[in-house]
Amino acid sequence: MIVMPANSTGWFWHCLARETSRIGHLYSPGAQRGPWPWIPYALDNGVFACWNPVDNSFDEQRWKVIEPQWRELLAWASGNWQQKPLWAIVPDRPGCRYGTLQRWPIYAPLVQGLEIPLAIAVQNGMTADDIRSLKPLPDVIAIGGTTKWKWETLHHWTQHFPRVHVLRCNSPEKLQLLESLGVESCDGTGWQRGDLRQTSGLEEWARLNPTPIASPLWTSIRLQTDDLFVAAARSRIKEEEI
Repeated sequence: MIVMPANSTGWFWHCLARETSRIGHLYSPGAQRGPWPWIPYALDNGVFACWNPVDNSFDEQRWKVIEPQWRELLAWASGNWQQKPLWAIVPDRPGCRYGTLQRWPIYAPLVQGLEIPLAIAVQNGMTADDIRSLKPLPDVIAIGGTTKWKWETLHHWTQHFPRVHVLRCNSPEKLQLLESLGVESCDGTGWQRGDLRQTSGLEEWARLNPTPIASPLWTSIRLQTDDLFVAAARSRIKEEEI
């Protein structure tokens, strides 16, 4: 299992990633950087910032501002042909089963057309049967929804699907549980916010079963000059397509 401290690219995370192979990135729209060969990455969609969990409302106007940034994120990732993302979360409606299922046929074909694996953020009230009815089918289940619902349904999703990601997990105590259930990855913004207990707990977990990366630091990311021009051209083509 890998942990994705969302949008974190400081030296500590690079070192821990290279020394353990257990650290990744989950990029939000507008926060993309790298990528680096020793840090696998996935793509978020930014809709969480539009959700008010207190009354379960969704700010559609704010999503209209974020959506172009999300499309730019897809273009950036599809242009990085040497290191593709693990998956991208298709825009959903946090806290709402109906809204999430309604958005799937609108946005999933766009992501699929860029040859990026599809992830769906499952929400309150959703079941495995809902997922099996989708076209196209998702590659990864990302467990979202309210915090209470997420942890109550964790076993349901890991029992029915081989690839599961847990959203918004910032507790070191949860990592052993997730790994024992076969969870592929989890993410959180709390790992790097200054709570030493969280950061040190994650490091201790990562070092329990490390797989150090042996490739040289610079030669593993070096590109030929021609490759840079090709990368820029491909990225531009994808932006125009989107």
